[in-house]
Amino acid sequence: MFRMIQIQLFDSENYKEAINKQVNVERKEDGERGNIYDSKGKGLAYSINMYELSVDPKRFIKVPEAADALKELVDKKYIKDNYKPLLNTINKLGKEERRYKRLNRNIDDVEKKEVEEILEKYQLKRKNIIFLSGRKERRYYKPEQYFFLVGNIGFKKGTEKEGVFGIELFYEKYLKGDKISRIIPSIRSLGIGLPTSGARTKVNLDGMDIYLTIDNDLQYILNDEMEKQFKKTNSEEAYAVLMDPNNGKILATSFFRKNKKNVANPIFQSQVEPGSIFKPLVIAAAIQEKKIKRNTNFDIGNGTITRYKHTIKESSRSVKGLLTTEEILKKSSNVGMVLIGDRFTNEEFDNYLEKFGLYDKTGVDYPYEKKPRREAVKRWNGLKKSTMTFGQGIAVTPIQMITAFSAVINGGTIYQPYLVDKITDKDGLVIRRNVPIAKEKILDEKVSKEMRMIMESAVLEGTVKKAHVDDYRIGGKTGTAQYSEHGRYVRHEYLSSVMGFFPVDKPKYILLAMFFKPQGDVLYDKYGGTAAAPVLGAVVRRVTKLKNIYSQRIENIKIEGKKSLKNIENNEELLIMPDLKGLSAREVLEIFKGSNIKIELNGVGVVETQSVEPQKELTDIKKIKIKLN
Repeated sequence: MFRMIQIQLFDSENYKEAINKQVNVERKEDGERGNIYDSKGKGLAYSINMYELSVDPKRFIKVPEAADALKELVDKKYIKDNYKPLLNTINKLGKEERRYKRLNRNIDDVEKKEVEEILEKYQLKRKNIIFLSGRKERRYYKPEQYFFLVGNIGFKKGTEKEGVFGIELFYEKYLKGDKISRIIPSIRSLGIGLPTSGARTKVNLDGMDIYLTIDNDLQYILNDEMEKQFKKTNSEEAYAVLMDPNNGKILATSFFRKNKKNVANPIFQSQVEPGSIFKPLVIAAAIQEKKIKRNTNFDIGNGTITRYKHTIKESSRSVKGLLTTEEILKKSSNVGMVLIGDRFTNEEFDNYLEKFGLYDKTGVDYPYEKKPRREAVKRWNGLKKSTMTFGQGIAVTPIQMITAFSAVINGGTIYQPYLVDKITDKDGLVIRRNVPIAKEKILDEKVSKEMRMIMESAVLEGTVKKAHVDDYRIGGKTGTAQYSEHGRYVRHEYLSSVMGFFPVDKPKYILLAMFFKPQGDVLYDKYGGTAAAPVLGAVVRRVTKLKNIYSQRIENIKIEGKKSLKNIENNEELLIMPDLKGLSAREVLEIFKGSNIKIELNGVGVVETQSVEPQKELTDIKKIKIKLN
């Protein structure tokens, strides 16, 4: 009785501690890292289960069935080694009392199930003789397209992988799973929880899922066209960004470079002299301040001008004489831009650079965005303002440039660009949603509209002609900035670019494409009009088809031998049914755009039959069925 009292009262804690050491097992549980999707739910980064198949040689040699299981695993190719040499190796390690040998490092979920069936067959499951141990692996969709945007994970501190680049890094706190540690009564040798351990509350430890603003279809188109031109021009680097100018959503990015060692993303992390794509910003500011008008004349003489003992020349000898503001932009006149710049004081010019957001980060949700260096106006030399008017002597990131340019065409508002649309938990509940942030209104709608018209003329008749697409209204500006190295410009080496938008009346897309050090048989091949502009045209052709952006010049469609048929505008009614045979679905919809007649399309291809015969009056017609073939 005294002994029982001593054990149960005085020594009970010691015995409990001894039992706990024998029975309790600390089990760590990790949540799964969140996935990254495009705007439509296409998986761009996700985690998968992988398993390692291993053997305990010391236990293996004591169980005869283990050798049979090993042979079947080898025969079914779950282990790549030859059976007999492998068996001899394991037996030798077992006699040396070794406890571990890896058999296969890459077993997936399907193979795991089949391996477990084999172990069950030989009654080896959960005996830690031949066993599986799991791990998570991060996989990326088309890394050649998305690496510089999505980023990756790696080791930064300790042994835990975390985001080290791109979206994986910027949104690490949302993506990473939580960790907890539980004490569970178990059979320690087998790692099996005891039935007396009680129920455990399940906790969701998984990280959040990220949905980007990126559209995978647009990403493919942009990447494909940029790759073609990158190879054609034999450039050192090529990068592009496609954005919605009305809200700052980044819809696609593309990046190619010959030097694979540098992993910085130049769209957000490199500063460049933009060249002539900077000119629309200066002209817009001058029109806004009523310093010039669209038709203001400037005499650029023989195409040269001297400022502070430095001669500024036109890139083309044909640019000379009297030019209007529109012609200055259309012909990309450097001298004309200097004359426009002369109408600003240094302080006024500097103020607009600040308004366009060129002195600060854009705030885009991407790590290590580069902050521009601002030089005080009082330190400007006499030439600085003049060279900045045509995009030299000022350095900006591409994301700054497209953000500022968007304000020129969207009605005058600077929007903060962003890459992530929303963040959800594993049940789809939205935890955070990014919304457009309008920073500042810097231009009037009237000025913005006028700039769109001016830049449309640059595509039709100016330096951006190689971006022209029949029947679509596109606006834009090319740039050819001299490449500087160690403070000096390198002869005949350029950063060639194009900034374009469409449709002109209500822009939905704005594209910036840049090619660093493009090569060509003649000097002209290195300029933005040849090296970069074709990408804009190619992207417009493919995006308009993908997004069903219909032709804006429907009058070019021929019907019934007539030269043209205009679409319905200003509530004008279409009274007679035209012959639609041979037209595409897009053309049919354009013809009836604005009418009250419902069009029902069936099939694909061009019009084969129509439910209302040609020349019939449409006064009482409410619906027309169209069969395509």
